[in-house]
Amino acid sequence: MTMGSSENKKTNLIETLQSLIVAFVFAMVFRGFVVEGFVIPTGSMAPTLLGQHLLVHSDQTGHDFTIGYDPRMNVDHRKFSDPLLGRNVPLSMASIKRASSRLGDRVLVLKTLYPFFGPDRYDVVVFKNPTDTQGPSANYIKRLIGLPGETIWIADGDIFASKNGDVFEIQRKPEFIQRSLWRLLSDTDAIPIDKLALSRPWQGSPWIAKPNSAWTVQDRTWYCTTTEPSVLTWDQNRILIDDWLPYNMLMPNFTRSEPIADIRVSATITPETAGLTASFTLEALQHRFVWSVSGQQATLVMLSLDGNPIQEVQADIPDLSAGVPVRLECWHADQAMSLYVDGDRVSQLLYEFDPEMRLRLATNTDASVPVEDIAGLGGRAASLEWHFDGSPFAVTRIQVAHDLYYRSNKLQSTATKNPTAQGNEELVRAGSHAFGTHPDKLAILGEDQFMMAGDNSEYSLDGRLWGNPDEYVASQIDDSPFVVHRDLLIGKAWGVYWLPPPLIPEFHRFRFIR
Repeated sequence: MTMGSSENKKTNLIETLQSLIVAFVFAMVFRGFVVEGFVIPTGSMAPTLLGQHLLVHSDQTGHDFTIGYDPRMNVDHRKFSDPLLGRNVPLSMASIKRASSRLGDRVLVLKTLYPFFGPDRYDVVVFKNPTDTQGPSANYIKRLIGLPGETIWIADGDIFASKNGDVFEIQRKPEFIQRSLWRLLSDTDAIPIDKLALSRPWQGSPWIAKPNSAWTVQDRTWYCTTTEPSVLTWDQNRILIDDWLPYNMLMPNFTRSEPIADIRVSATITPETAGLTASFTLEALQHRFVWSVSGQQATLVMLSLDGNPIQEVQADIPDLSAGVPVRLECWHADQAMSLYVDGDRVSQLLYEFDPEMRLRLATNTDASVPVEDIAGLGGRAASLEWHFDGSPFAVTRIQVAHDLYYRSNKLQSTATKNPTAQGNEELVRAGSHAFGTHPDKLAILGEDQFMMAGDNSEYSLDGRLWGNPDEYVASQIDDSPFVVHRDLLIGKAWGVYWLPPPLIPEFHRFRFIR
């Protein structure tokens, strides 16, 4: 070996080490100031983001779904159900045994955005947990529901906001976020392949067809052979229209599900001849909401229960041609009706109720009862019905999904695990109403304060329930309970990446976070 070659090797080694050090520094800077990865530990944002969970495949319907899971749990197999068949239909032992345990989602967080642009309502945000900034749960991820300077009132599961003493207004979610938040309750494609193998009799589809003589079902397609009026009516005794999530079926301390009026009902309809009229009616909030299509016209109308029109909009649509399937989606969310035809929104009707009126309508309570006495009460169940007339037709893939529903819970003793600032004693008292859910405890946000809530409202410890901040936050940043100060924001969660099952990453689950 020559002296020159030895010197070259030494130089190459030094350059390699320098390159590695520079790369490491750049990686640390990138991680610290640009993008950082986090693992979701719990199911408070489910099903948008999953904590540790079981991936379950139903051998009866072919449907995959996720269930929150902790290896320390004493799992009762009797709690497993086949959600699209009904909550009282047990999942087969074969499906339970094949369920695989998965780690929580890995998310990428964009840290450079918020120093220059303020967060928007309904962003999914990572921030320092104001109640435990130094502990194992120091980093939290929730959805932003309240902005600085606002007063927030959560009524009947929806978000209302007021600013500078103005009236409360419903805060509607953008379409791309709303589309990602629908949670499937029912799908007519989900039928058992072997009814005799079920340990409990299946009651059948929740849709009841009338007149019975005009309807047949074959290979998951519903055929109606008459040109006379026909109806599909939802049976609440089979599947309730509420905020229940399959993800929570193993959770302890189960609470009553809340009836919900914010739903999406969709179906693919194929007329046999020209002249079909199809309409869907939702009865909720002491009103009737009707989506109808006929010929080349779509109509959305809001009526009183006695049939008097209150608002109506019309729009042109492609003709319902014989033999051509058309996908209709009827959305009712955040006090808005929307109609989608083959994925495109063709019409929308907005209506306005303030939080007090919304609560009275949801609970069917008149003005003689103080609003303080009805806030937090459950609403009335909605009714659903399809009407058809004018042509024989086929209908497939009738789906029902529900929206987010933010619950009005009561504070637990954990709200005072940290010291209480003078004057906040009643605000954080155990047993009192959750923050922002009652007219006596509206969420009044300061100029640098945000309100956060989890998508899995039933099992989310969030800005409704936190209580006092820890001593560091109280002394150095903000001693207000329940809120997230601007200085605690880390960044916007924007993508789910690298989901590792035992062998191969599930690339189909890589997605942007909405």
